[in-house]
Amino acid sequence: MHLTKDFSEFNLRMINELQGIFNPNVEPWESEDGTLLFRGPIEGHENPKHIGTHVAVSLEMDVRIALRNATPEKREEMTERYLSCLGTEVKCQYNPKKLDPYALDIVGHPLQD
Repeated sequence: MHLTKDFSEFNLRMINELQGIFNPNVEPWESEDGTLLFRGPIEGHENPKHIGTHVAVSLEMDVRIALRNATPEKREEMTERYLSCLGTEVKCQYNPKKLDPYALDIVGHPLQD
């Protein structure tokens, strides 16, 4: 998997939304498909140098298409809603002391008005 620090606008804003949630040694990365990954050491792992994904935040393809095709005003409204909803999910569900072998996967599904 190719990871980068070249973040999309949405992911930069999500990083800002989640500021202070993660230990400083957990860093944001973006995968080639646009998923925002927060990666760092996994407490209690048999290899203390192991780096794993704590949280993955992504948007379904339908959402990405809707954002891309929206007017600037509608795009901003949608972005704010997703930042709030997905940010709240991460804040409520993330516990660094209770990490599963897989990352906490938070996905933005199409919103119902």
